[in-house]
Amino acid sequence: MTETPRISRGSGLSYAAASFLQDGLSVSHRSFDRVTDFDSARHVVEVETGISLFALHRFLSSRGLYLPIQPGHGRISVGGCIAADVHGKNQSRDGTFINQVESIELLHPSHGILELSPQKNPDLFRLTCGGYGLTGHIIRARLRASPAPTAWVQMRGVPFADAAEGFERLRLATGGTDFAYTWHDMASSRPGFGSGYLFQGRFVDEGASTASDAEPPVLSSESRGRWPVSLMNAISSRALNLEFRRRQKRTLRGQVVSLQDALFPAHKTQLYFQLFGAAGFREYQAILPDATIEDYVETVRAYVRAQPLPITLSSAKAFAGRRELLRFTGAGICLAFDVPAGAAADRFMAFLDERVMALGGLPNIIKDSRLPRAVVDFCYGEADRFRDALHAFDSKRLFRSDLSERLGL
Repeated sequence: MTETPRISRGSGLSYAAASFLQDGLSVSHRSFDRVTDFDSARHVVEVETGISLFALHRFLSSRGLYLPIQPGHGRISVGGCIAADVHGKNQSRDGTFINQVESIELLHPSHGILELSPQKNPDLFRLTCGGYGLTGHIIRARLRASPAPTAWVQMRGVPFADAAEGFERLRLATGGTDFAYTWHDMASSRPGFGSGYLFQGRFVDEGASTASDAEPPVLSSESRGRWPVSLMNAISSRALNLEFRRRQKRTLRGQVVSLQDALFPAHKTQLYFQLFGAAGFREYQAILPDATIEDYVETVRAYVRAQPLPITLSSAKAFAGRRELLRFTGAGICLAFDVPAGAAADRFMAFLDERVMALGGLPNIIKDSRLPRAVVDFCYGEADRFRDALHAFDSKRLFRSDLSERLGL
């Protein structure tokens, strides 16, 4: 047991195989989901890392607080957010999850329980936040929450004619809004490729009499893949994007939603995941520098014109920060594409690998279960520094996953 490779598993919702390994041991944290301490004066909450974002939000919102940095589904665990160093709805302003982590407790058989923070074991702290669970079991975390001005957010949609206009509007919006991201229609390579909406969210006083406190839907391979075949193709993808565009007209003057709905928009997209059937979908997300993002989109347009495949969803956020180790951060535009899984998707992903490397981009490790080591080593300038630090701390490499084996970590 002592030498058996193992890895922590939170909610198991990563798009990459980060929480399991063939012939290894996955250690579930789901039963470790308590709030263990709360400092009301400093707005610091201590939790076991199996707690879901939704459960933590329920605790914090009742005290007028929230975490600004969190991904879009409430079933994701806090431990997973730390391990992947995830981003939220305004990374350019807020940064990544590490920015609201005050300290963590790490369990490793060779080292016992260690306290990590920016002041205590800082190098190991930075290796663990965005370390994909490879430094040990993250068993507890202390997080700094922020005051929530209200329980309501006004989401306003601003249309744009093409991707370039959308990116420029996005850059200008991030400083003066609480939420900022775009949706792009890339289902067709016709003129106006990448047109869509910028969504800006600001806290407002007015709202419905009560906010929804409903549990988020359960996401699992069984619920997502219950349909044997994919219903996503070129025709349905165009129809889906047209319908989404039509529905956004109601946001032109602003639509007031609960803070919960603003933080977790994926709660209402269960059907979207099911439409891909048992085969599922691929997502490619990468940060491109401002100087090359438009070239990137134009090459994607040329590709889908020559080799048609349905891009079912595309979304962008403005990013800022310095690249370090294997964390997904840096300056530029973060752009994601979803396509149905299959041979055509694999060819498209390989094409995107080449373009991202050529244009100085950074692919997201946690979003892509086939991302090759060669691409990661080329794009992440500190990949070897990560490997060296990890092996120095854990010479036996007890914590391993399919992801770490693929990337040679």
